[in-house]
Amino acid sequence: MLRVAICDDEKTSVQLNTALTEKILTEANVEYEIYKFEDMREMTDALAKHRIEVDVLLCDILTTDMNGIEAAERLRELGDNVDIIFISSTAEYALDGYRVQALRYIKKPVDIDTLREALLISVSKHSFIGGLTVSSKGQTFTIDFKDVLYIESCRRDIDIHLTDKIITTHMKISDIERLLPEKDFFRCHRSYIVNFTYMEAIERYQITMKNGDILSVSQQLYSDTKSRFSNHR
Repeated sequence: MLRVAICDDEKTSVQLNTALTEKILTEANVEYEIYKFEDMREMTDALAKHRIEVDVLLCDILTTDMNGIEAAERLRELGDNVDIIFISSTAEYALDGYRVQALRYIKKPVDIDTLREALLISVSKHSFIGGLTVSSKGQTFTIDFKDVLYIESCRRDIDIHLTDKIITTHMKISDIERLLPEKDFFRCHRSYIVNFTYMEAIERYQITMKNGDILSVSQQLYSDTKSRFSNHR
């Protein structure tokens, strides 16, 4: 179950973000529990004193009692397990969001596809089913790690090459890299993450997959890729 906290000092924003979150997670067949707050200090106190535990936090970065950065700093003192999604009418604090390792910084009014992308990343990070949950062309897919041959970055999207099809999703390759098990997957190039299970051979500077596809390997990562592949077999 994904546990979500939503905090905004505007009641209408709490209601809207709750409705969007419920729609996204319901469509993705994700069980969830939502805690709603209109006071940032009340929320951080609840988390700090372990009255509630959450996996992902949606919060405005500017509130009357404490801004989101202050709240995030307090939460980060407790650990790195909570994914933070800032939702705000201003981009003024976007760089501060990176400082506290925010998952996403979303401008109001909230675009449901942007929020969906962020929430599904969090779903995959906290999932125990051994797979990924991604959105593509209005549909939500749950993908087993064992079915992924490799992942290819295509400008602002990524192509997830499976044993039977390709799924394109709007996501950074660096984000999906963090969700993959290190034992089987390795980013061999800025544009490719390979699953060693489906590698046939490696030579300077390319990989041949068992299905015949050819992937590039960067010069800097060639030795590491070759060594990891040899140890994987």
